[in-house]
Amino acid sequence: MAKKIEILENTLLKLLTRRGNDDDRQNIILSQGELGYTIDGKRLFVGDGGTLGGSIVGNIYKGSVADHTTVTDAIVGDIVFNNTSNIIYFKTATGWLAASQILEAGDTTINIDSGSGKITVGTLSAGNLHNDIVGNSIELVSGRISLSGTQIKTDRISANSITHLKLPGALNINSVDYTFPVGGLGSGQYYLGADASGNLSWSAPDKSSTFFFNSSSAAVPVGAMTESAALTSMPSGWLLADGQTVASAQYPDLYTAIGTIYGGNATNFNLPDESAAGYIFIKALADGVAQSNITYTNGLTATKNGVDITSEATNTLNGSIEIGLPIPGVFVDEFARLLAPGGAGRGGGTFTTKATYTKFWITGSGAKGSTRTGGAAATVYGILSAPVGTVIDYTVGAGQTIAEDPGKPSFIRIGSPPVELARSFGAIFQPTGVVPDVGITNTGNLSTNGTGLAGGESAYVLGGHIIKGGRGGWDTNGNGEEVGGTASFWGSDNVAGAGAGAHNGDSVNTAPGLVKFEWGS
Repeated sequence: MAKKIEILENTLLKLLTRRGNDDDRQNIILSQGELGYTIDGKRLFVGDGGTLGGSIVGNIYKGSVADHTTVTDAIVGDIVFNNTSNIIYFKTATGWLAASQILEAGDTTINIDSGSGKITVGTLSAGNLHNDIVGNSIELVSGRISLSGTQIKTDRISANSITHLKLPGALNINSVDYTFPVGGLGSGQYYLGADASGNLSWSAPDKSSTFFFNSSSAAVPVGAMTESAALTSMPSGWLLADGQTVASAQYPDLYTAIGTIYGGNATNFNLPDESAAGYIFIKALADGVAQSNITYTNGLTATKNGVDITSEATNTLNGSIEIGLPIPGVFVDEFARLLAPGGAGRGGGTFTTKATYTKFWITGSGAKGSTRTGGAAATVYGILSAPVGTVIDYTVGAGQTIAEDPGKPSFIRIGSPPVELARSFGAIFQPTGVVPDVGITNTGNLSTNGTGLAGGESAYVLGGHIIKGGRGGWDTNGNGEEVGGTASFWGSDNVAGAGAGAHNGDSVNTAPGLVKFEWGS
């Protein structure tokens, strides 16, 4: 049988809450509605079933103290009054927070109504303002504010309604009066110059004499001194030797030359004082001697100390240079390179013009005979007009080794992509007929319009002529007279462009074509 507690009408009950030290409270969870009392802090807390230590039932006023930070037993929400600063502080999780303050006016400039809590401006006078309130630009004189009679200090002056700051026509700088010129800016490389009276005007830069040296070592060394008849007669780069102090960073070469012989230090050093002797100047800045380079083109030739320097940049300050007209010359290529860029059976290369005008001859290779004689290739002649140094691509037609086949072409081109200027077609082989067919022509092409095809005018080809090649075709296997190869522009058989002779199906190979350039003064 369970035990029972019976509470009668007149029974008196004494209820006690859970209690202990505050450190113990912070480590337990009070049930919902459960009370906890700290015997050391004398605080009551109520639990919610989840928060360690529960929540405080009510905060307390910790009293009035001279220093609120000395109150160490306050918890979040407690208040204390600092009677030194007259400020109420609230305890927060991070520390004390000022909540209010009792303000008192320091003088009559401000009025504080403690009843309404309003602050109003009182009486302001010159006696209430400190002299530093207006800085150096404005001062108080006899109780009045006025512009400073000595100086106006500022770090910046900004334009208000206009794009540029406007200054008066006259200014005083370092106790020197300057009057600016009337009118606009000076034209060209001009600067403001002043006379002895401070009148400014637009002046051209001073130009010292131009010296030409065969070596930079001939320049006046820094530290040299010379006398002048007047103060303004020396060019820039010189200083008056009057004992003045100058910065070594501005005149490093001069500092290296004289150092601190006449006083000063590594940062600022003194010049010699020769003022008693008149206007004595000292060389302060090193002369800059420009060593320009020259390249000789447009057909000129040049040698330096006997060595050819044409088309090479050379220094003009040293060496003996001779300049002359281009040296006449001839360039011939009649070798067909099998692995040239033009493809198998064609040989080529490049030619760089040596003069403004260059003659050229182009001949393809002749046709190879068998029972019939092969014809000769045409020769194209012309004149190139191109700047010195222009690169011309050319191809030489290979000699024919296959019987009864036409010759290979030779041609010249310029530019990228290349434009053909002239071509000699390979000679034609005539397969039939006892005598040469008069309708067969061995010819070529002279491009004077830059297309490589039809005629017209060109910037590179002034003109020329196509010399047709001789015809082949005589039957040499009919018990007739034997015939050699057809002659080309350069001569009989076995020369560039000539056709190969034949007899009874047997013939020799043709020679390669030819590309020739010639120039002079």
